[in-house]
Parts: sequence; structure tokens; C-alpha cells
Amino acid sequence: MESGLFREDDGIDEETCLSMYDNSYDFYKLVLNTFCKEIGKTYANMKETFASNDVEGYRISVHGLKGSGGSCGARELVRLATESNALIKEGKWDEAVKYHQPILEELERLISLIPQRLEEQTK
Repeated sequence: MESGLFREDDGIDEETCLSMYDNSYDFYKLVLNTFCKEIGKTYANMKETFASNDVEGYRISVHGLKGSGGSCGARELVRLATESNALIKEGKWDEAVKYHQPILEELERLISLIPQRLEEQTK
């Protein structure tokens, strides 16, 4: 098995993901690359739906982050998205709003971190 892609303090649960993907780093790398390609669209959509107060559109984006974040092991993204989604579903938009900026910041961090770690692996 290859050495790990992520460092312990990266906040990525690589081990669990690998176990889901039959310990295939090739498949995991494919998942990570797909996540990075798609997450930019989600990021833009979240900003747009938030600004226009489109609560349902925003909730759909946040809900999607739970799955896509989980598929690449992004624990903090999954936690934030799960909390935000639950509050929105309960009709607590005013409380859910506090998760908007932390989610965007975590997405920015992942958009930067994942390609960096993948590139380091190829060196």
C-alpha cells in the first residue's frame, strides 16, 4: 500500500475512505479529483443562493456536501454541512446562517489542500 496522501492534521479521514474503496489509492484519487472539480460549482452556487435568500436551493447544496465531503473523508465539512442542513430542515434559517462562512472557508481550504497533497504524492 502507498504511503498516505494526507497528514494527520489535514482533517481528512483517509483510512475510512480507503476501506470504502477496497484500499485502492487509484480510486480514492479519482474521487478526490472529482470532488475538487465539482466543489467549485457548489461553492459558487452556495454563495449565489445564500445572497438571494434561496433557502431551499442553499439547503440542497449543503445537503450534497454531506455526501461529497464524506466520499473524500472531509470530516469538518461533513460536520458543518450536517449541522447546517438539520437547522434548515427544522426551519431555523437564522441559526443555520452561522454555518455559511465556516463552510465556505472549509471548502476553500479543501480546494487548496487536496490538489497540493495529490501533487506531492506524484513527486
